[in-house]
Amino acid sequence: MSIDIVSGALEWSVPATDLQSCAEQPIDNQLVCITPSYAEDATLRTFDLTTGESATHGDTSDTFAMTVSNGHIYTTSGNLEDADVTLHRGTVDDLSADWTAPLQAWAGWEDQYADQLAVADGTGRFDVGGGFSTFDPETGEQIWASDVLDDCFSGGYRTLGDVVIGSRLDCDSYEPVGGIAYSRTGDVLVESANQVPTYLTIDEPTDESVPFVLGDAAYDRTTGEKRWSNDKLIVDRPADDYNEASTYGALQSVIGDVGILSGESSMIGLDMITGEELWEAESFSPVGTDGDVMIAVRESDLVAVDLHSGDVVWTAPLENFREGERLSPETMIGGEGGAQILQSGSEIVSLAPLPS
Repeated sequence: MSIDIVSGALEWSVPATDLQSCAEQPIDNQLVCITPSYAEDATLRTFDLTTGESATHGDTSDTFAMTVSNGHIYTTSGNLEDADVTLHRGTVDDLSADWTAPLQAWAGWEDQYADQLAVADGTGRFDVGGGFSTFDPETGEQIWASDVLDDCFSGGYRTLGDVVIGSRLDCDSYEPVGGIAYSRTGDVLVESANQVPTYLTIDEPTDESVPFVLGDAAYDRTTGEKRWSNDKLIVDRPADDYNEASTYGALQSVIGDVGILSGESSMIGLDMITGEELWEAESFSPVGTDGDVMIAVRESDLVAVDLHSGDVVWTAPLENFREGERLSPETMIGGEGGAQILQSGSEIVSLAPLPS
């Protein structure tokens, strides 16, 4: 479906059965999607963004991941479980028109892989199965790759500067023994003995001056130099009647130069440059960002929280969005200047700022 973001009017709607994933960038005003390789008629499908008109482009029964970048289509083919992967760059009608190259990657077919191929900031990546794989998007040449078994490493996530953060494993038991961060070219930036992983819901640092967190400390994205530490980055939760004792990384989001920590019963704003605490506020669940505010759900309200003060800028009761029902926004599609578009299940809601 194509929906006018101002009025919410439906511009067109067309059947789209068996789609596995679609590229975030269009090509020649066409949305490019792929059906599963195991589909009866595995193919690449395009949708005209103006009319919704659809077209099919060849057999993709050997293709399992796809993305679009700068007018080029990148795909991977082969056998993912046997680590027999080939990377291609081409067009919708000839996926290998530019080149093909071998790519080190391995995962099970039950893993998420169809939308894991990405090209951004001059780097290509295909991170699957707990491993990382980086390539030159102009030539397809492998820059570096990791393997869970051979390298005793389990991937976590990538962050700004193409820093890879994951866990070091014991090579016999494969139990976590600490954290590790790699540079874009696969050089070790930091190794930490702390075994507590950090997983960010939102990762939008301003630039490379904002350090990344590993365990209870923050490190320079370029040099790996330790910048500061804060014991609130790690939370020890005692056992209760319903849960076993656990330890977890409290950093939940990084937005600009502010980190948001999830504590036992509150949220904490942390200056990511200095590590100093900025504010502490009642708990909320982040949905997205809008400039210097975080959009979040707090109990039965949608709230905008100022990142540097922790103050609530505005509050909108969830029950106002859909008459007679409670709407729990799960995805923030986009927004700026106070206008937001939210999605919850099959419902899409547009919010506009009220006159002051």
